[in-house]
Amino acid sequence: MSEQVFEHGRGLTMQVMPEAPAGLERVSPRGWNRHRTIAAAARAAGAGATVAVAPGEYVESLVLDDAVAVVAEDAKGAVILTAPAGAGPALRVRSGAVTLRGLTLRGADPAGPVVSVEGGEVVLERCTVERGRVEVGEQAGLVLRDCTLSGAAGAALFLRDDARAEVSGCTVEGVDGAGLLAADASRASVSGTAVRRSTGPGVHATGTARLALADCAVSATAGPGVLVAERAELRLRACRISDAEGSGLEISGSAPFARPLPDLTPLVDAEAEAVPVAQPEPSGRGGVVAESTQIVRPRGAGVSVGGAGQVVLRECEIADPAGPGVVVADTARLGLSGCRVTGSASSGLALRGTAQAAGDGLVVTGAAANGVYLGEDSRALLFAPQIADAGYAAVYACDNALAGLADCDVRDTPEQGVRVTGRAMVRLAGGSVTAAALGGVVVDELADVALRGTTVAGCGVGIKLATPHRPLVADCVIRDIADTGIEIGVGTGATVRGGRISGCGAAGVFVDTGAAPLLDGCEITASGGSGVIVWEGADPAVRDVRISHCRKNGVFVAPGGRGTFVAADVSHTEFPALFVGAGAAPAFRGCHVHDTDEDLAAADGAAATFEECRASGVRTATMPTAAPAGRAVPAPAGPRAPAPALSADVPLPGAERLDQLLTQLNGLIGLGRVKQDVGMLVKLMRMVARRREAGLAPPPLSRHLVFAGNPGTGKTTVARVYGQILAALDILTTGHLVEVDRGQLVGEYVGHTAPKTQAAFRRAIGGVLFIDEAYALVPEGQNNDFGHEAIATLVKLMEDHRDEVVVIVAGYPDDMSRFISANPGLASRFTRTLTFDDYTTGELVEIVAHHSAEHQYRLTEPTRAALARFFDATERGEGFGNGRFARQVFQRMTERHAARVTELLDTGTEELSTLRPEDLPEPGSVA
Repeated sequence: MSEQVFEHGRGLTMQVMPEAPAGLERVSPRGWNRHRTIAAAARAAGAGATVAVAPGEYVESLVLDDAVAVVAEDAKGAVILTAPAGAGPALRVRSGAVTLRGLTLRGADPAGPVVSVEGGEVVLERCTVERGRVEVGEQAGLVLRDCTLSGAAGAALFLRDDARAEVSGCTVEGVDGAGLLAADASRASVSGTAVRRSTGPGVHATGTARLALADCAVSATAGPGVLVAERAELRLRACRISDAEGSGLEISGSAPFARPLPDLTPLVDAEAEAVPVAQPEPSGRGGVVAESTQIVRPRGAGVSVGGAGQVVLRECEIADPAGPGVVVADTARLGLSGCRVTGSASSGLALRGTAQAAGDGLVVTGAAANGVYLGEDSRALLFAPQIADAGYAAVYACDNALAGLADCDVRDTPEQGVRVTGRAMVRLAGGSVTAAALGGVVVDELADVALRGTTVAGCGVGIKLATPHRPLVADCVIRDIADTGIEIGVGTGATVRGGRISGCGAAGVFVDTGAAPLLDGCEITASGGSGVIVWEGADPAVRDVRISHCRKNGVFVAPGGRGTFVAADVSHTEFPALFVGAGAAPAFRGCHVHDTDEDLAAADGAAATFEECRASGVRTATMPTAAPAGRAVPAPAGPRAPAPALSADVPLPGAERLDQLLTQLNGLIGLGRVKQDVGMLVKLMRMVARRREAGLAPPPLSRHLVFAGNPGTGKTTVARVYGQILAALDILTTGHLVEVDRGQLVGEYVGHTAPKTQAAFRRAIGGVLFIDEAYALVPEGQNNDFGHEAIATLVKLMEDHRDEVVVIVAGYPDDMSRFISANPGLASRFTRTLTFDDYTTGELVEIVAHHSAEHQYRLTEPTRAALARFFDATERGEGFGNGRFARQVFQRMTERHAARVTELLDTGTEELSTLRPEDLPEPGSVA
C-alpha cells in the first residue's frame, strides 16, 4: 500500500510494506505454544511476519528494527502495551516497516514518548496512545489511521528533524501542551482528525515545517487553536477551529510565498486615476493558506498575523471572536478572498505596524468596534468589501495608514462610515456609504482622501473635510443627508468636481473660515437650508454649478466671506437666490438666476461684484448685470482667483488677513531675530510684486528656508504662520503645512523611498512641506543610506514644482549645515537660514504665564519670581526643550496644585485658579 504526506502542497508517496504471510507468531500472557512477551515474538518472527497478541496487559519496552506487524488477536479484549517505569517508551522503532493495529500503548511518564520512531516507516491503525506522546524524528515516516492520542504532556504528536507523517481519522485530546507539534523540517498531512482540550495550541508548526490539514476540527484549546511560527508553512482546507482560549489561527511568522504578495504602497496612492488590480493569491510553496475554514468563538482574535507572517484566507468564516476578527501587525502580509467576519468583540479587520492586506469580497458585520481599522504605517487595498453594523466607525484610518476601497458597501454605523485622521490617506472608488449616523466620510487633522464615483446616502453629515490638504470628491452622489451634504472645514482646499448633492436637511455645501475649495460642475438640489454657504474668511472658487429647489438661499455669503462664482445657475429658492452679508466680497461672473421670487439680497456694506450676470423669471430683480464702474471682478483659476496687479494705491489682496498673520507672528514670545527675518521677507515679496507691475525684473527670491534651532523654539509654529502669510500674498494657493520626518520619506527597501517622498510632497502642493530633523536623512558615516535617495527625489520635485510648494527643513544648527552640504542641489535651493534662539529665563516665564491664562489660571508675582529661579537653575544643554519644557513645567504645576487644593476644606474660585510657588515641581523632576 502507499501512503500520502504533505510535500510542496501535494502528496508525497511514502511506501509502507504490506502485511506479509511470511510467518505468524502468537503472544499471550499465559498459554500453550505461545510467547509470553511481544518482544520475544518479534525476535522470533522473520522479516514481514505478523505477531498476533492475545488480550491482556504487557509491561515491556518494545524495540523494533525490522519489518513486522503487531496486531490484536481478538477484538473482544484490549491489548495494552505499558512501558515499565524508567525504561523509556513502550515502543521504539529504529528501522524497518512496522505496523501496529488495535493496540493500546500506555506510557509511564506523560512528558515522555510512548512511541518513538527513529527510523523506518511505521503505521499505527486503530490504536490508542495514552500517558505520553508519539515522537517521530530523523527521516522516519509515520501513518496514524483511526487512532486516539490522549493524556500527553508537551505534545501528543511531535514531529522533528525531517520526519514525515500522515494522520487521518484520529482523535487527539486531553493534552497538557500542543496536540500536534511539527518542528524543524518535518512535514505532515492531517485529515478528518479532531484535536480538543489541549492546554497549548491544538496544532503548532514551527521551524521550516510544512503542514496540511483538511476536514479537521480543533476545539477547546487553552492556547491558540492553530499556531504557525518562524518559517513554517501551513495549508488549511475545510477545517473548523472553535472555542480557543487564544486566537483561533495565530501566525507569528511564516515562510515567504514563492510568488510574494504585492507591495501595496503604490497601489493605494490617493492621486492615482484608477484603482489597480492587486494579486493577493500566491502560487507555489510558502506562507499560510486557509480555504473554506471556520473559526468560531475564540477568546482572542479570530486570525492573528504578526512578525513576517504571510497569509491567504479564501472563503473563510470568522464568527464571534472575543477580540478582533483578523488582526495583522508588524511586517505581515494578508491576502483575502470571499471571507466573512461576524460578531467581533473588537474590530473586524485591524492592521498595525507596516502590515498590508489586499483582497476582494470581504464581509465584516457586527463588529463591536470598527469594521476595518488601519493604524501606524499599514496599507490595505480591498475590492467590493461589505462593512456593516460596526459599533464605531465602519472604516477607521489613522497615523500614516494608506487604504484603497473599490466598490465598497459601507453601512449602518452609529458613528462615521469612513473616518480618516492623523496623517492617513484613503481612496474610495465607486461603492456606497449609507446610514452612518455621524457622517458618511469624515477627514480631519493631517489626513487626506480621494473619492471617485462614490454614493453617500442617509447619513448625518454627508462628507466632512477638515484638513490642510487638498481632498478630492469627484463624480459622487450625496443624497438624503440629515445635516450638511459636504462640509469643508477651516483652511481646507478641497476639490469637488461633478456629482450631485440632493435632499440635505441643512446646506448642500458649507465652506468654513479660511477654506478655499474648488467646486466645479456640481449639481446641488433640494437642500433644507442654502445650497452653498460661504463663511467668514472663506474664499471658494465655484464654476458651472447648478443650484435649485433650496428651502433658503441658493448662495449665502456670510459677512467677511469671499469667493468667485462663474457660470453658476441658481433657481427655485424660497429665500433670495443670492445673499451677501456685510463686508462680504464675492465675485459673480456669467451667472444665471431664474424662476425664483428674488435674485439678490445684500446687507449694508456688502461688496459683491457682478459681471455679465442675468436674471429671468424673477419677481424682484436687483442683481447688476455688469461690473460696477471702477470695480474689477477677478476671474477664477483653479481653487483661488489670480491676484490683480499691485500698485502703491491698491491694497494688497488679503491685506487684512496678512495683517492678522503678522500680528499673530509678532505676538509669539521671543523669536526676535526670526520675526525680523520674516518681516524682511514679506517686504521683499511685496517689492517683487510691485516691480513686476512696473515691468521690472524681480530681484532673486528663494522661498525655501532652513530653520536652525534647538527643540521647542517654535519652528513648527512659525512654519505654519509663514505658509499662511505666503497664501495671503497669493504666492501659495492654500498655505497649509504638511509636517514630515525621516519616517515619512525614507523607505525600508529598494524602490520604496521615492514613492514615499513623492506622496508626502504631493500632499504639500499649494502649501509648505516642513521636514523636521531633516539631518536624519543623511546619518553620519552611512553614505549608502536610503535618505540620500529621498534628498535626490526631493531636489527634483522642488525644481518641477518650484512655484507650488515651499520647503522648510529644520533641526539643530550644526546638523543642518551637514545636511545642506550633503547634496549640491540643496545648497543652491536653501540659501536663507532663520536662526531660532533658545528662550531666555524671562521668556520661559512668559510662556508659562501664557499657558496659565489660556487655561484660566493666575500666576502671583512670587510665583513668577520662583519660576525665574527654577529656570535659572535648570541645565540647558543640547536637547533642552525650551517652550516644550516650559509647557511641561506648567502641566506639572497644575498637577501639584490639584493635589494641594483637594486637601483644603474650603476652596473658593481664587484658590482654585491661583498657582503658587509651592506648586512648582522639584528641580530635575521635569525631563
